[in-house]
Amino acid sequence: MAGSGAPMRSVAVHTLGCRLNRYESDGILQKFVESGRYEARSIEEGPDVAIVNSCTVTDQADGRNRQAIRQILRKNPNCSIVVTGCFAQTDPDLLRELPGVALVVGNDRKSRLFELLEQHFQKTATAMPFEAVLDHRMRPGIEEPFAYGAVLPQGHTRAYLKIQDGCDRRCSYCKIPMARGRGISRAYAAIQEHLRVLESQAVPEVVLTGVNLGWYRDPETKQRFVPMLEELLGGLSHTRLRLSSIEPCDVDAPLARLTTHPLLCSFLHVPVQSGSTAILRRMRRTYSAESFRRRVETAKGINPDIFLGTDLIVGFPGESEADFQASLTLLEQLEFARIHAFPFSPRRQTVAAQLPGRVPPGIVRERMARVRELSKRLALRYARRFIGTAREAVLEPGRQPGVWHGLTDNFLRVELPAGMSAESCLVSVTIDRVDEHGVKGSLLARA
Repeated sequence: MAGSGAPMRSVAVHTLGCRLNRYESDGILQKFVESGRYEARSIEEGPDVAIVNSCTVTDQADGRNRQAIRQILRKNPNCSIVVTGCFAQTDPDLLRELPGVALVVGNDRKSRLFELLEQHFQKTATAMPFEAVLDHRMRPGIEEPFAYGAVLPQGHTRAYLKIQDGCDRRCSYCKIPMARGRGISRAYAAIQEHLRVLESQAVPEVVLTGVNLGWYRDPETKQRFVPMLEELLGGLSHTRLRLSSIEPCDVDAPLARLTTHPLLCSFLHVPVQSGSTAILRRMRRTYSAESFRRRVETAKGINPDIFLGTDLIVGFPGESEADFQASLTLLEQLEFARIHAFPFSPRRQTVAAQLPGRVPPGIVRERMARVRELSKRLALRYARRFIGTAREAVLEPGRQPGVWHGLTDNFLRVELPAGMSAESCLVSVTIDRVDEHGVKGSLLARA
């Protein structure tokens, strides 16, 4: 503890990538602060220790990791930089080349980051030479995949809760199984208890996260995802749940019916990756474009107001103009409200990295522009459907002082009038206006 003579240090966590990383970052920061040896700061405040929780889903993500490290070092040359997360697990040697990186901790040891850093300080005293602490196998055996429990949100109003980690699928382009290991699930009783704690702290929304949520199996009872989710909802009184992402093969009528439950957000993020069955086969995805269509149409038929988001890989090897057009057509016909598109990047030690038929960069850029245009159009179309309606929203502070936003159950970010008095809770908002600049609304009442 601080009174034992150990120096008090400051720490900040910079998170890249998915909601799973966000949850783990909150857990890391909470553990450091609760030790009594560290105080939380932002990166801008110049902490003694900066922890970068990295992502490696694409080449662009790898580049953002390196950029973040350089920016931190430029702002605070005396800062000790620790890198953890997926990029740290798969590419520690690349991090070795970056000035300022003192310690690399892979996903397999992330839960012990506090202890490892303390040991590192003791070993190095004043000098901070590079050290990597990880299992160098490309299939990590994560020591404590669920080391963090009910983590209260740090600097944001919604909490995240990891209920699953790892993936046993072998999509040809994906590096994440190398970084996260085999699929594993958290015990239902533990999930239930962590949600009870978060609800008792008046957390308005909890996002359930995992690499592959639909793969969830209670390790004790073997209960599957949808029955587990239904039981969780039955035990809550006011905190709502949101699903981070769900694979297409796990979207069915029982899940769609649950999205109409008042405590489950009317939201599904379902990664399509391609609207061409031929490309889906090359990706080693487990569905066809037609089966994807049927599953999404089933969900929309049960819940017409549901917000649908998706991921799309543009320029996968062998993607023809017809393949790409099939993707655009499918997404427009199914009216996805949000399309997260990214260009194909060959990931080391993946099957797709060796596939022939690379799409020229110029064509990829042109296709990306077309996807962005479609995404903007579909987002506006979806949001305008709700003008004049009231939705339940979680209040969140905006970027400007005195400005608040409400994140609705169906994932509309509503800008509310400046200067209003608010607290982080569930409220009712009306959707007043929608244009290319965003969604404007007004506050009705506490929900």
